[in-house]
Amino acid sequence: MKSMLFSRFFILLPWILIVIIMLDVDTRRPAPPLTPRSYFSPYALGRRGARLPLRRGGPGRGSEKRNESRPQPQRQPEPPLPTIYAITPTYSRPVQKAELTRLANTFRQVAQLHWILVEDAATRSELMRTTRKVSVWPVGLVGGRRYERPLVENGKVVGWYTGWRADRPFAIDMAGFAVSLQVILSNPKAVFKRRGSQPGMQESDFLKQITTVEELEPKANNCTKVLVWHTRTEKVNLANEPKHHLDTVRIEV
Repeated sequence: MKSMLFSRFFILLPWILIVIIMLDVDTRRPAPPLTPRSYFSPYALGRRGARLPLRRGGPGRGSEKRNESRPQPQRQPEPPLPTIYAITPTYSRPVQKAELTRLANTFRQVAQLHWILVEDAATRSELMRTTRKVSVWPVGLVGGRRYERPLVENGKVVGWYTGWRADRPFAIDMAGFAVSLQVILSNPKAVFKRRGSQPGMQESDFLKQITTVEELEPKANNCTKVLVWHTRTEKVNLANEPKHHLDTVRIEV
C-alpha cells in the first residue's frame, strides 16, 4: 500500500512543480497599466432615479461636459520663417531683361524672400495687357538679331522688321503673338501644324486660319518695346544683326 502511494506521489510531483513555477512567474510579471475605457450606458439616470434612454447617433450631455472639463492640448504655432534678402546688381547687356525675368519667376516660388534689384534704368519694366483677338509685339534675341518686331503705322501692322524671310505672311516668332480663347473656340478647325509646314512657316500657317495682318493688335507701345525674349541657356547668337542701324526706331532689348 505504501509503495503504491509513493509511486503515485512521485508521478504527480513533476506536474505539481511545473504548476508552482508557472504561478510564481506569472505573479512576478508587472501588471499592464490601467487605462480608462469609454463606457456608454444605454440609459442615463435622471434626477429622481428614472432611467432615460440616450439619443442614438451621438454622445450624451454628460460626455460633452466631461470632455469640456478636460484641458485640450494647444498646438504650438510654427515659428515664422526668417526672411532672405537677395540683392542683384545688373548691368546693360543683350540678355539682361530676359535673364532677370527668368530669375524673378524662380524667386516667386521661394517663401519669405525679399528681392532687391539694382536696375540701371530710370523706369521699371512694363507688362503686357489684354488681347481682344490676336495681338503682336516684338521679341528679343531671335532670328540672329537683337530683336524682331512688327512695323506699325497709325496703330496698324504694315510690315515686319526681321532678319529672315520678311516675305512670310506673318514674319513673326512663335513667342511674338497671343490669341484670345474666344477666337480659338470660334474656329475649331484651326490647327497648329507640327508636320506639313515649311521651316519657319508654322506661325504663318496657323495665323492665316484665324486672322489677317490688318486685324492684328499691336502691343508694347506700338511694338517699340521688348517684353518677351527667345532665350536659351547658351551664348546669344547675333549673326544676323546689321552692322548699321536699319530700324526706324531704337529699341532697348
